Amino acid sequence: MHIVKHEPSSAGYLWAVLGTTTGSLLLSPLHDRVDLSNIALLYVLAVVTVAAAYGRGPAVLCALISSLCYAYFFVPPHFSLVITEIQHLLASIIMLVVALMVSHLTSHLKQHADYANRKSNESTKLYELSQALAGAMTPDAVIALAREFFATSLRARQVNVHFPNEFDTATGPISPSLLKECVQRAQVLSRPTDNGNFYAVMPLTAASGVQGVLALEVEASLLSSEPAVEYIETVASVVAVALERSFLAVKAQETEVKHAAEALRSSILSALSHDLRTPLTALVGMAETVAMGKAPADRQKPLLDAIRDQALSISQQMTKLLDMAKLSAGKFELNADWQPIEEVVGASLQQAELHWPARKFQVTVASDLPPLNIDAVLIERVLWNLIENAIKYSPDNTIVGVNAKRSEAHIAIEVCDRGPGIEHERREELFELFLRGKTESGVPGLGLGLSIAKTIVEAHGGRIFARNRDGGGSCFEILLPVEPPPEFTEIDERP
Repeated sequence: MHIVKHEPSSAGYLWAVLGTTTGSLLLSPLHDRVDLSNIALLYVLAVVTVAAAYGRGPAVLCALISSLCYAYFFVPPHFSLVITEIQHLLASIIMLVVALMVSHLTSHLKQHADYANRKSNESTKLYELSQALAGAMTPDAVIALAREFFATSLRARQVNVHFPNEFDTATGPISPSLLKECVQRAQVLSRPTDNGNFYAVMPLTAASGVQGVLALEVEASLLSSEPAVEYIETVASVVAVALERSFLAVKAQETEVKHAAEALRSSILSALSHDLRTPLTALVGMAETVAMGKAPADRQKPLLDAIRDQALSISQQMTKLLDMAKLSAGKFELNADWQPIEEVVGASLQQAELHWPARKFQVTVASDLPPLNIDAVLIERVLWNLIENAIKYSPDNTIVGVNAKRSEAHIAIEVCDRGPGIEHERREELFELFLRGKTESGVPGLGLGLSIAKTIVEAHGGRIFARNRDGGGSCFEILLPVEPPPEFTEIDERP
């Protein structure tokens, strides 16, 4: 939509002259058969048509030509402008006055209709711009939308937004003094360019103050139109509000990240203090007992085994803390490759059997499972955390089940135990940071394993959820998406 002041075109005047003259010539043979009043109405109709199509100027010309043609072709004596009877003269004058009044009213109505249509189009464009700006979350996105809008609606060029901290370094068609004067005077300022256009600047003012200065190159005729300038200022105010909102959104996001980092730091310190200090104290005590020779020979091996177990437990907890820190900071990348899921499950179980040799496992893996495009190391970490969780919360004499099967467009891997089960209202909370199945449980742990598992699984485009098991216990299930495997071509190794 380009806002300019529309002037009557030459086509309107041409139609007023040729149309009226041609119509009069065609109707002149019927001057004896058609009543003069009907002829006058036809001329008035022609004036209304021209006024509705082309405006006041062509309509006035059409009314004048119509009165002359009416007197020349239809008022006796025919084909003469001499009017001998007063009633015919009066009829011609009345027709001319009526035609002029009708042309004025019709053109006035046309102006109002054009104005209403233009305002409706402007409102529609502003609404669409507001809807687009509502989804812009950064200042760069707001500026990009504003640049596109001005280029499309006003054929503007070199659209840019100068922020207050950039005023002193402004270059090109504008100067720092022009930007500062624009803000001080709070109005549109402009200067001519070499190509006959004008470079206009206007302040972007919102509730919190000046957000910046909008600069754009437009045609000279646009700045001479008051409605056009008002329209530009309206659009600028909408852009200013969007910029203010985007700045606040960025600050809110930064504040939220800082608060989350502080909360994570506090949680880690609390976990270190509560869950690591106690086993470290026990570890030191047992090591001193062995080192000082206070333990009899038959108790030294169990003490050394306990020291090793405590050290391994602390090492696992520290690994989880480091993994969670990396995952929370987004500093990990998937090293995905096509892997058979049987090997991933087998590697995780092999580690678990070495760590818990007395625990029994029941493994069921379907035979028709396709390979998955996954990071095998991370998926093994997920299965390790789920198996460790199942062993911690189930009696020593129970079996931990590990199942892998096809489930529609996914491969489902379950780790099931015979522990106390999961409270229904806490099934989703289990995957949050530093939350555990039993808040006051004596089972060691930081409450990070399930959260790490969820983050890794979702990074693979999968899902993880928990449910209670029939007959007691719980099952944790992960769903990994199945993708079309790559096509491998045979390589001819012959020389």
